[in-house]
Amino acid sequence: MSKFTVEEINFMCVFETQDRSDMIGQIRQVMPHIKDSDMEELGEQVLGKLQSMTDEGFAEVVLESVE
Repeated sequence: MSKFTVEEINFMCVFETQDRSDMIGQIRQVMPHIKDSDMEELGEQVLGKLQSMTDEGFAEVVLESVE
């Protein structure tokens, strides 16, 4: 399983779901609206990691925003 960075966890915290497939869908919906290249890259990184992991692995990820 790929570990998520603090930035990736914070990005995922924007989406109000604990379901991996639902989060993938929500991120895909917003990606065309992201105009910042750094945020686009972050979103793509998160999508890649989410797609390569299992639902069980995702369930182990602690989705708590870090400042």
